[in-house]
Amino acid sequence: MSLVVDSNVLMAQAIDMAYSAVARSRFRDWLDSGTILAAPALWQYEAASALRKLTSRRELTSEQAHRILDRLYTLGVESVAPTPELQRSALSWAERLGRSKAYDSAYLAVAERLEAPFWSADRHLVRNARALGFDWVHDATTGESDSGDGANAGDDLG
Repeated sequence: MSLVVDSNVLMAQAIDMAYSAVARSRFRDWLDSGTILAAPALWQYEAASALRKLTSRRELTSEQAHRILDRLYTLGVESVAPTPELQRSALSWAERLGRSKAYDSAYLAVAERLEAPFWSADRHLVRNARALGFDWVHDATTGESDSGDGANAGDDLG
């Protein structure tokens, strides 16, 4: 089985956030069960951007940011390269969800292509997708096996 995770779920593996304990537990369960984790290659840029934001706020040193980035690359997440088909799908997802940007929609496009569930720490994205009937979109920040509307999710670092 495979599933798609967003960059915030991955960041929660290396940085303490409000939802890190739940996201880490979920991540361990996925790995223990042999689940293949995937994300659009975009996750790497989002992670670097989030680390830079934390460094500029002086919440991390540059050395810490580099160590965290190195750790993120050891998580074993399969990066899915963009293709014209995936980009078109991301644009369609952004339109369906009423979003002005297609970054987050890239995760949905990859999940759709892999026919895999998508787990996110972005409560607005989860809520919007589930409201449209996409029950394969889940909130990775709650302790429930089915995330409902994602009302307990944390802040988006991206």
